[in-house]
Amino acid sequence: MRIIARFSKKEEARFVSHLDVQRLFGRAFRRAGLPVAYSQGFNPHPVLAFATALSTGTTSDAEWLDVRLERDMLPEEFTASLNFALPPGFRVLEALAVEEKLPSLTALLARADYALAFAGEPNEAKLRAALEALLSGPIVIDKRTKGGVKPTDIRPQVLCAGFSRTDGNALVLELSGVLNASGSLNPDAFAKELLERAGESAEYRIHRRAVAFQNGRRIPV
Repeated sequence: MRIIARFSKKEEARFVSHLDVQRLFGRAFRRAGLPVAYSQGFNPHPVLAFATALSTGTTSDAEWLDVRLERDMLPEEFTASLNFALPPGFRVLEALAVEEKLPSLTALLARADYALAFAGEPNEAKLRAALEALLSGPIVIDKRTKGGVKPTDIRPQVLCAGFSRTDGNALVLELSGVLNASGSLNPDAFAKELLERAGESAEYRIHRRAVAFQNGRRIPV
């Protein structure tokens, strides 16, 4: 049986790295007594995949995992059992049983929506002007690749961006960008370039609000 599930990573878990998230879910599966399938070989591990990695320090309500089970069980039972075993900061929000032939979640991803909340009181007028300038042309940043650091235009990865205010009157950058296997928008790199263009210095928190799969679907099936 194959189950996909969406989970959240909250504030108290934001510094848990992606590698540690993988290990954490492996331990939670064992603690919950879930019938997870394991790979063959000298060092068996759960047949588990994540749609995408989340940068350390970022929170999210839209992380997806894909796991194989050795026997059928209700998605609701899977969710309840796993949530009981997960540590604070992680929670499964929904789970679905899917066909084995469904492509990998990574192959189905299309976009992600982020909220970047700024601390303090950065100059909103300067940031708005800098954002308008950024979106009007190429956004060339130094990007680290396997071949070293090279200038890269990330403008094609930016789908839309704009500012809003929270109920507590904090300034928030709402940012949507490409998220797929070919290349994804790095919201932290975008925010740093924005602040540099504006001549501002401010701290911010990044939260992934949602992801969309091919054809704009909220879930991949």
